[in-house]
Amino acid sequence: MKGHYEFLQPLSRLTQAYQRFERAIWVLNAAIISIAVYALAEIIGLPGFMSFYYQDVSLLAASPAILSIIIGLAGATFIKRRKKADIFPLLGLQLSEKARTAYDNRDVDSLPMQDLAREIKANLNKIKPSDILNSRRISSRAVAIILVSGAAILLAQSEIINPSDFQSLADLRDKALSAFENEIPTQNENQEINLTGNLFGNPSLAVLNENKMEIMLYPGIGAGSLARNTEPVERVFTQSQAGDATAVPSELYIESLPPENRDIIKRYFTILSQSDR
Repeated sequence: MKGHYEFLQPLSRLTQAYQRFERAIWVLNAAIISIAVYALAEIIGLPGFMSFYYQDVSLLAASPAILSIIIGLAGATFIKRRKKADIFPLLGLQLSEKARTAYDNRDVDSLPMQDLAREIKANLNKIKPSDILNSRRISSRAVAIILVSGAAILLAQSEIINPSDFQSLADLRDKALSAFENEIPTQNENQEINLTGNLFGNPSLAVLNENKMEIMLYPGIGAGSLARNTEPVERVFTQSQAGDATAVPSELYIESLPPENRDIIKRYFTILSQSDR
């Protein structure tokens, strides 16, 4: 580069250093978010749950960690896009305005532009990347990574939710399912649905002490009964011999009763005879 374009070289050097710095910030943000999300997943027991039930499928067993990384990358990208990468504000108030003006008019060949380009080039050559980049942004994120990583390790070792808990839950689920499956056939066997259209159902209508009683209902004269014509039947009755009626004295009757009830029964008959008079 010659002439007023020569200031673009030191500007490009600082811009590349700034871009590398922002990429490092993006990586650190992604790591912080990923580890924090994984620590939250450990609190609710998601990694232990997936590793217990999907031991044979490595991808599903590691899905909490994979999901945490995806969320971390997405969150870091969202944060980066909210801040527009611009090198000029880092150059200082006066130099940033001159450098922006020179960059916007880099295709203009004029005496003022040449003087401005020489001035900016001299100032940019004096600037080191470490002078304009805030190293505290790197160190603070590094400390945050150490803290969240330690928390995640402690949560993993503490086993807030033990894998044996999932085994007990699995046993409880199996017992519930087996009980439910055993109950369904019993209900189907005991309950018969009448689909024949017969309103009276089966002839066996009564159950006494688990013994079925065969009952046949004949039409009568009540409400809802059907009339049935019957022919009169002549029946022959034989006369029986008349028996002798023998009176028994009340005293003999009372004497045959239990002693504790004699007085009560005697009083009863006495009151009854007086009421008849």
